[in-house]
Amino acid sequence: MKHQMYQVGRRVAVLFLLSLLGGLLGATLVRFAPGYGVDERELDPRMSQQSIESIRASSRANSNLLAYYGQFFRGVFHGDLGNSQWLQRPIASLIRERFPVTLRSVLLGTLLAWVAALAGALIASLSSSFVLEVSGTLVSGILIALPVAVVAMLAVYTGAPVPMAIAVVLAPKLFRYVRNLLAHANAQPHVLAAQARGVGRGRILSHHIFPYVSPALFAVLGVSLSMAFGAAIPIEALCDSPGIGQLAWQAALNRDLPLIMNLTLLTTLITVGANWLANLSDRGVM
Repeated sequence: MKHQMYQVGRRVAVLFLLSLLGGLLGATLVRFAPGYGVDERELDPRMSQQSIESIRASSRANSNLLAYYGQFFRGVFHGDLGNSQWLQRPIASLIRERFPVTLRSVLLGTLLAWVAALAGALIASLSSSFVLEVSGTLVSGILIALPVAVVAMLAVYTGAPVPMAIAVVLAPKLFRYVRNLLAHANAQPHVLAAQARGVGRGRILSHHIFPYVSPALFAVLGVSLSMAFGAAIPIEALCDSPGIGQLAWQAALNRDLPLIMNLTLLTTLITVGANWLANLSDRGVM
């Protein structure tokens, strides 16, 4: 019990430290990006000199990255995520509005990808057809080779929803892994013994194969959630879906440092948390 508590505490500490590092690295990339500190509002002839000086002062206030980062976390500990420089709105409210859209797309896309991958892997496992084997390998290889941006553009042209595009990105990767996992399980001695005794294929799957591969599938589930969220960001940006991905893209275009840093922290937390979920299949932690 003491060892398990230590393992959980260590993983929580790693989650916290990685989140801090991810936020700092994201803020550093924005701070030292070309054109940082240049605001297009300064080119507006209707702006007074006093307004322009106010805009420049706001940019200078964020020039010291470490001081700004420390001030940001002091606000976070008090429940204040700051305000978006671009939208002039509280960042917490922006995330509350956008995150449910992305969460729904990620969960639905992951579900569709798993259904397609499991169905294809089971068909390939149950069938000894060479044509099906080659077809599955060929189709999954083509889909894996497609960049996420290309999948997003195809979704725009065809009118496909964001979850479908996420599923297209995930399904071929999951299919190959699950198919190989089932093939490995089929070669285990207890499965061969069950086949030799004439046990039905359905019973072998439910009582011998799936219990054997379930820890690995559970681990891949956590990883697939992280992959789906990563794929959702460019897909939402290109498909103009009002989620976190579109918000991150617009924040980057407008050099909105507070918003980008909060979104980087959120992405880091989700990624590390999903990987932590995958590691729960380790019996030494559970």
